[in-house]
Amino acid sequence: MSDLFLGFYLGVFSIILLFNILWYLYNKEKTYLYYFFMHLSVVLIALDSSSVFETSTVFLAISAIFFSFLFTREFLNLEKYYKKLNSYFFKIAATFCLLLVLLYITGNGVFIKNIPYSFIFLGFVLIAYKVYKKGFVLAKYFIFAWGVNVSIIFLLDIKRITGIELISFDYLSQIGNILEAVILSFALFAKTSMLIDEKNEKEKMLIHQSRLASMGEMLANISHQWRQPLNRIASFIMNMQMHIMDNYKEEKYLLEKLDESQIQLEYMSSTIDDFTNFYKKDKQKETFFVSSVVENSISIILPTLKSNNINLELNVLSDFQINSYPKELSQVILNLIQNAKDALIINKTKNANIQIEITDKKIIVQNNGESINENIIDKIFEPYFTTKEKHKGTGLGLYMSRMILEKNMNARISVENKDDNVNFEINFNK
Repeated sequence: MSDLFLGFYLGVFSIILLFNILWYLYNKEKTYLYYFFMHLSVVLIALDSSSVFETSTVFLAISAIFFSFLFTREFLNLEKYYKKLNSYFFKIAATFCLLLVLLYITGNGVFIKNIPYSFIFLGFVLIAYKVYKKGFVLAKYFIFAWGVNVSIIFLLDIKRITGIELISFDYLSQIGNILEAVILSFALFAKTSMLIDEKNEKEKMLIHQSRLASMGEMLANISHQWRQPLNRIASFIMNMQMHIMDNYKEEKYLLEKLDESQIQLEYMSSTIDDFTNFYKKDKQKETFFVSSVVENSISIILPTLKSNNINLELNVLSDFQINSYPKELSQVILNLIQNAKDALIINKTKNANIQIEITDKKIIVQNNGESINENIIDKIFEPYFTTKEKHKGTGLGLYMSRMILEKNMNARISVENKDDNVNFEINFNK
């Protein structure tokens, strides 16, 4: 390389290497470390070829290949998107590089020279394509960057193995390295941002679950304190009933009122159980009919709806079972009913009505309050977004509902304005 291009090349890679090692030290993401060592090996090879200093290019090439395997595994998150291959990937890398070392030590370096390395890296591109199809969006940067690099390495393989030079350009390899390094450095930064967002979402979920667990403990304590007084009152009522029946056989009014009081006490006792069980930290998956969970959620909030003159209808057209966390689904349903109730009260809707329909692996929660503004309807599932500042909205209810459904139940939630109604749909179809 000329001194001018060598200076440019080293300048670019000095920035890239510094960027990657600093990011590794900052967030301990192994992808940056592997990328750093991969390109450090490549830069040292370039310096050796420019006679800046002498080193073992074979071992540097093996180092670059080994760390390219590790980088590919980490960047493409094979542990999540390609589990079968992930378990063998390190063994394949170690075995291949060990074979190259043995060939070199035993004096069979000619075999190393004639290996078409472009086919190895082409395999990385194909893996990236499969990962991209499985939903990892950032894999497209890997496909583009390594696609360019593989094309250049293929031309160099032809020249090295056959002696045929298809393109005469002195700095072809170095230009390919720079393009690949720049593109993937930006992709790495984007991946880190994505990981940070996922971490923040998990932390918010944990905080929310911790609050629910604390609330469950508090309700359990209230239940313990209330249980004995409720039992004593029930005992008083029963004694009064027996006394009236023995001494005042013609008295009907008091007996009716005592019966009603007994019913109310039983309702209060069952309500305490409902709330306590609802807020317990439940991580045992169960197979259950969704209608039973919906009915449980309704029983908790129904008295509040009645006191606000809000009618609620449940239509089970086609019930179905899922294997998940019933209390978490109950939390989602309760959030949707609570939101509908708030909207109906805030908008002072006449003939306020909430309809819940269960059909075709879907739960639809509909209310006849005002439609959601189309300018903000796409934002209502975002964290801390709320239209109820004056009414003490936190903006976390719908966000947490979406997180629970997507992360724990493989379901999705959507909302639309339909015929002057607001429809929330939970879809359990894959």
